[in-house]
Amino acid sequence: MKKYIIAFIAIGLFAACNKPNTDINQFKWLEGKWEGVEGEMQTYEQWDPIKDNSIEGSGGLFSGEDTLFSERIKIKIKDGELNYIAGVPGNADPVAFKLIISEKNSATFENLKNEFPQRVSFTQKMPEGSLLMSIDGKRAGKDSKQAFSFKRVN
Repeated sequence: MKKYIIAFIAIGLFAACNKPNTDINQFKWLEGKWEGVEGEMQTYEQWDPIKDNSIEGSGGLFSGEDTLFSERIKIKIKDGELNYIAGVPGNADPVAFKLIISEKNSATFENLKNEFPQRVSFTQKMPEGSLLMSIDGKRAGKDSKQAFSFKRVN
């Protein structure tokens, strides 16, 4: 009986330790404007300062003067959990991804029901201050991943 109690406590502690933090201030490192280049395309993410228990911004991909992709983005508490929410033109509703991994200067969000991507990840590389953002999941039944590198410009 003692073994079962110890195992139960260990499982509970493990689950509690791995529960992502719901403090929005852990994303302060995202604030500012980030720009990158992917081949002949320019990328950017702009994250406004945290307010009203959320951080909001926008992102996009450009080729010359042409906008190839744009989105409104935010991280906020929804149903007691932190979510990355992307609003993309052409989609009727924004798509929410639940925070599943939260570490210092990195985070991974997941929505297994979304067509693509199913995961969105952010990692700030130190000491140079670059940002790596990646999207991944299944696309047409095959694993797919895209990564974007940014440098802080303000």
